[in-house]
Amino acid sequence: MRLFIFGSIRRTLLVLVLLAVFPSLAILLYSGRELRNRVVLDAENYALRQVQAMAAHHERVVENARLLLMAIARSADVRRLDVDACQTLLAEILANHTVYVSFTLIDINGRVLAVAPADLSTTSQPADVFQEALQSGVFTVGNYTLRKNERRVVVHFAQPVFADDFQPKGMLIADFDLNYFGRLFADTHLPEQSIFTLTDAKGMRLTRFPETEKYTWVPDLPQMVERMSGEEEEGTFLKVGVDGVRRLYSFKRLHFQGASFPYLMIRLGIPVDQALGEARFVVLRNLVLLILAAALALATAWVVGERTLIRRFNQLIAATDRLKSGELSSRTGIDFQEGELGRLANAFDSMAMELEEKEHERSVAQEELLRLNEELEHRVMQRTEQLAQANQDVQQTLEHLQRTQKQLVLSEKLAALGELVAGVAHEINTPVGVALSASSTLVEKNKTLTERFSKGEIRRSDLTQFLEDSREGVDMILVNLNRASDLIRSFKMVAVDQVSEHRRIFRLREYIDEILLSLRPKLKKTSHRIVVECDPDLVIESYPGAFSQILTNLIINSLVHAFAEDQSGEIRIEAIRQENVLEMRYSDNGKGMPAEVQDRVFEPFFTTSRQHGSTGLGLHIVFNLVTRTLGGEIGCESRPGQGTVFQMTIPV
Repeated sequence: MRLFIFGSIRRTLLVLVLLAVFPSLAILLYSGRELRNRVVLDAENYALRQVQAMAAHHERVVENARLLLMAIARSADVRRLDVDACQTLLAEILANHTVYVSFTLIDINGRVLAVAPADLSTTSQPADVFQEALQSGVFTVGNYTLRKNERRVVVHFAQPVFADDFQPKGMLIADFDLNYFGRLFADTHLPEQSIFTLTDAKGMRLTRFPETEKYTWVPDLPQMVERMSGEEEEGTFLKVGVDGVRRLYSFKRLHFQGASFPYLMIRLGIPVDQALGEARFVVLRNLVLLILAAALALATAWVVGERTLIRRFNQLIAATDRLKSGELSSRTGIDFQEGELGRLANAFDSMAMELEEKEHERSVAQEELLRLNEELEHRVMQRTEQLAQANQDVQQTLEHLQRTQKQLVLSEKLAALGELVAGVAHEINTPVGVALSASSTLVEKNKTLTERFSKGEIRRSDLTQFLEDSREGVDMILVNLNRASDLIRSFKMVAVDQVSEHRRIFRLREYIDEILLSLRPKLKKTSHRIVVECDPDLVIESYPGAFSQILTNLIINSLVHAFAEDQSGEIRIEAIRQENVLEMRYSDNGKGMPAEVQDRVFEPFFTTSRQHGSTGLGLHIVFNLVTRTLGGEIGCESRPGQGTVFQMTIPV
C-alpha cells in the first residue's frame, strides 16, 4: 500500500526537499553538541582557574599573616612586652590592615597584655592555637571560629614572641575575617548565581558568597563534601546546589604548613545555564536559518512543480473529467513531443477517439432496440392502465383511512395540550392574583407615605412601619412570582417537547418531575399518590417529547380506567439504566383488566369507556411512540383486582 504522502506529485516534491534538508539538520545538531561540549570544557577550565586563583589568594593571606606577625614579634616594644606601647602599635596595625578583625598580645601564662580593638573581650581568646604555637615555637594556623554575635567566621594566626635567650615569653594572635573573600568574589565579576564556598575537613561550611548569613557555619551538602574529599586535590563536577540551581563546580584542597587542621576545601560554582547560554543561542540561530532555508526550498519546489508538472496534469485531469461526463470529443491539448507527459496525453487522446467511434456504433444499435421496445411497451401499457386504475382506487381508500387516523391522533394530542394549558392557567391564576394584591397594597402604602412626607407629617415610626410592610409585600410577591415562574417553565418545557420531535440530552428524573408538575391540575383533584424511583443523576439522550406523551397518556389512562372516583390509589414510575438500555416500569394498583381487554389494549380505537368520551387512541399512541419514535419495546401485564404494569425497554 502506497504511503499517503506520496499520493500527490506536489507532496512528493515537498517530501524530497525535506529529505534533502535532514542531513543538514543532523550536521547542525551534531555541531551543536560539539559546541556544547567545547563550551562545557571551557567553562570547566575557567572555573578551575578561578578557584585556583582563590586558593592562591588564601595562601597569600596566610603567608602575609606569617610575615606580618613575625615583623611585629621582632619589634622592641613587643619583645619587652611593653603594654602601653604594644596597645598603640596593635591599634595602628589593625587600622592599616582592615582584613583582620583583631590583634592580641598574650604573655607566656595566657594573660592578655594588649588587644586591638580595645573593647574586644579578653575571655574569648583561642586556647588551642596558643598552646600549639607555644609547643611548636613557630607560626601556627589555628582553627576557623564562628563569632556568633558578629555572624562572621575568622581564622586564628599565632606567632610566638621570643626573649633574647630565644625562649618564648609571649604570643601574638591575629584573627583574619573570611568576609575578605566576599570582596574578592564580587571583584571577580562571575556570571549571575555563581557561588564561592569555604568548607573545612569536617564538612562544615565556613562561609558562602553570596547569601553569607544564610549559609555560614552550617553543614555542607554530603555529596559535595564526598566529591571534594576524594583522591583528587582539585577538579570539576556537576551538581545541584542547596538552592536547587544546577552548577558546574570547581574545587581545590589547601594544605597549610603548621595548621591545626588537615586541609581546607574551597569551591566555586557557575550556573550551567549561564555557561551554555551562548552555545544554545548559536544552535538556535543556526536552526532558524535552516528552517528559513527549508521554507525557501519548499516554496521553490512548489512554484517549479506548479509551472512544469501540475499545470499539465491538471489539463489531463480536466480532459478525463469531461470524458467521464460524456463528452467523448474531449482532448488534452498537450503537445505529444513534450516528453513522458506528451506520450501519456497521446495515449489518452487515442483512447478517447476509439471510445467516440464505439459510442456511435452503440447509438445506432440502441435506436433499433428502442423501436422494438416501443412496440412491446404499447402492449404492456394497455394492461398496466387497467391495473393502475384498480390500484388507484385501493390507494385512495387507504390514504383516506391514514389521514383520518393521523387527524384523530393529532386531535388527541391537542386535546391533552389544551387540558394542560387550562390547568396551568388555573394554577398560575392564584400566585399571580396574590402578587397583584400585594403590589396594590404596596402602591397604596407608598401613596400614603408620600402624602405625609409632602405635608411634613412623616414620623420615624411611619417610615419603619412602611419598610416592614414593604419587606413583607416584596417577599409575598417574590414567593408567588417564583411559584408562577416554576409553573410556566414546567409548562413551557413539557408543551414544547410534546409538539417537538427533536432529540436532546436531559436528566430523566428532573424531566419526570416537570411532567408531573404540568399534570398537577388533574392530579390534585384526586387522592392518588405518585411514587417516582429514578436516579436524580441519570442523564440520557433521547426524545423528551415522546417521554412526556407516554407518561401523560399512561397517567390519564390510570385516572380514567384504573381507579374508582372515591378510591385512593398509587402509581409508580421506575427507571434504571442498564448499559445502553433504559428499563422503565409504570404500574398502578387499580382494578386491572381481564385477558380479553389486555390482548387488545394497544389497538387503535379500542376502549372500554367510550361513553365517558374516550377515543381508544391513548395507549395506541404510547405503543407507537415507544416502538417507532424511541425504537423500543413495550408490554402490558394485568389481572382483575391486581393493578396493571407497563414494562418498557428503550435504547439510549
